[in-house]
Amino acid sequence: MFDFVPIYNYTHYFDISILILVLIAVWQCSRGSILRKDVVEFNATWGFFFAVVLILYMGLRPISNQFGDTVIYAAGYRTASLSNNSFVWQWRTEWLFQNLVRIFARFTDVHTFFLFCSFLYVGSLWWAMQRIFKSYYYIPLLVIFSMFTFWNYGVNGIRNGIGASLFILAMTYVQNLPVAILLSIIAIGFHTSILLMIAAAIAAWFINNSYIYLAIWIFTIPASYILGNTFQNFFAGINLIGGDDRLYSYLTQETDESNLIYVSHAFRWDFILYSALGTITGYYFIFRRFFKDEYYHWIFNIYLITNAFWILIIRAAFSNRFAQISWFILPIVLIYPFMKKRFWINHEKMLGYALLIFYAYAFYYNILR
Repeated sequence: MFDFVPIYNYTHYFDISILILVLIAVWQCSRGSILRKDVVEFNATWGFFFAVVLILYMGLRPISNQFGDTVIYAAGYRTASLSNNSFVWQWRTEWLFQNLVRIFARFTDVHTFFLFCSFLYVGSLWWAMQRIFKSYYYIPLLVIFSMFTFWNYGVNGIRNGIGASLFILAMTYVQNLPVAILLSIIAIGFHTSILLMIAAAIAAWFINNSYIYLAIWIFTIPASYILGNTFQNFFAGINLIGGDDRLYSYLTQETDESNLIYVSHAFRWDFILYSALGTITGYYFIFRRFFKDEYYHWIFNIYLITNAFWILIIRAAFSNRFAQISWFILPIVLIYPFMKKRFWINHEKMLGYALLIFYAYAFYYNILR
């Protein structure tokens, strides 16, 4: 366990590490070497090493309220370890996570379980980027690590983080539906909010016109601003995720200040601007640079659908849990075109500028604040 690292600096050390890695990548871009074969191979090796270290660092963290819901998960794990009830597989909400807790609690300590969770969270993303970008996966993975909510969903919103990572991996198997469906079912077993991602993916697959989703996304901003809590109350009342009453509580409860990242009842223009980064990027490459890539169009449309849903309920105290559904996809929307096609003569330098822009919000939120 990494108990030799001061708890109050534990997360900060991760943030500083990501800052250093981003600056190194920007430096490689400025030299025009970031996409050179030898640099790509070196970064791919380093990316694997860093992912392993990150899994260990995140998974073997101390049990502390510095990591949000870690203490709650640990308390539930301890309860399961002290139970004398015989193990019976249960098919209740988020069945896979709950059953894994009870299985691990019988044989291992809580740190081993958190290490396993970290492996699923980070490892799924590492493998997904490998499948999409091959040996060029390091920069896309670094963009994911540099998103301002990445750490939080590895130590606080653990179930949500694992579920979303597994679904992103499932998206890479779109040409192998049995595997994609299996991974999606597993993802739902960790967090039922993945049902919204799946619904968006299915809709975007059959209706692939990005103009429609872009128009819907733009419309939701004034609609949500003008109509206030109307959409929030509507979705809270229709039991959108059947059998899980937490959707209602997320949309109607007051904010819990212990939550590391939450959205207040105000209309968060700063988060709208953050989300707009993905919309503007996708619009630029698809409609201005005519980037013809069916997979990217699909991902972009999923992002617009899920982010538009969040905008409609933006005033809910826990709407961050739905913002994150789209924000998990955001890094791929941002970086995918840069890694798949050369758009400029000085493409590497433009990639460097983009990395700085993509990282700016995380730098402000996680380091400056």
